[in-house]
Amino acid sequence: MSIDLAPKVKEGRVVYVLIPLLVLHLTLISLQIEDPAGTTLLKKWMLLGGTPFFDLSSGISRGARGFWSNYIWLHGAREENLQLKESVRLLALRERQLVQAEEENARLHRLLDFRQQTGFQGVAAHVVGRVPGYLANVTYIDRGIDDGIRPDSPVVIETGVIGRVVLATRRHAQVQLITNPDASTGVMIERTRSPGVLKGTGNPFLELNYISNTEQVNAGDTVITSGLDGIFPKGLPVGKVVESHKGKSVFRSIQVEPYIDLLRIEDVLVLPSSPRKEE
Repeated sequence: MSIDLAPKVKEGRVVYVLIPLLVLHLTLISLQIEDPAGTTLLKKWMLLGGTPFFDLSSGISRGARGFWSNYIWLHGAREENLQLKESVRLLALRERQLVQAEEENARLHRLLDFRQQTGFQGVAAHVVGRVPGYLANVTYIDRGIDDGIRPDSPVVIETGVIGRVVLATRRHAQVQLITNPDASTGVMIERTRSPGVLKGTGNPFLELNYISNTEQVNAGDTVITSGLDGIFPKGLPVGKVVESHKGKSVFRSIQVEPYIDLLRIEDVLVLPSSPRKEE
């Protein structure tokens, strides 16, 4: 008698298939059961599994933002800042140039007014050089023989006498300032009309010689050119007396302070070597 085993085999296979399906089904059901907070186990696993990817994505995003903020944007900001600083520097430079131009224009206008008031022809010039040391009492201007300048041409500004030309080339001239130890200027006391000779000392103060001890010369008296030296026209201001007392000889000891700060002159007026009034 034969036994048919086929149905048993089939039943065993069904059991092997159903059991895993049942376990899977129960597992899925358990994963979908919500806890009191309303979160399922499946959601928690998905969150835990995705956390490394979320951290990586966030890190890349922060890095990109940091790179943009700290390098690209700041680099552009630094470039813009440098450009703004350069613009401010150029504007300040132009402003200083305008101020210098206005000051120079004002000085030249004063020289022109002085020339018109005195009636003497003259040539305006710029100071272009000074010599250091004891030769600081010599200065150089940018006008010369081509402009009608000759040795002994008086050099002045509207507030007083500066000196005289001692050497001239075609385009430049050397000016001996009245403070030079070799300089002598014929002057007088404006108040008393007492004539004398103003001598340079190489220092800021000048010596007024050949004024008698009997003359009354006071501190503050104005000293003007006398015209007796044949170089400077009469009546130009030179300086003021700062000290006056009787000397050991027959002449007074008098010190004079020039009206002009000769170390800071920039523009001058050179008069003809033989000054004459305009007709």
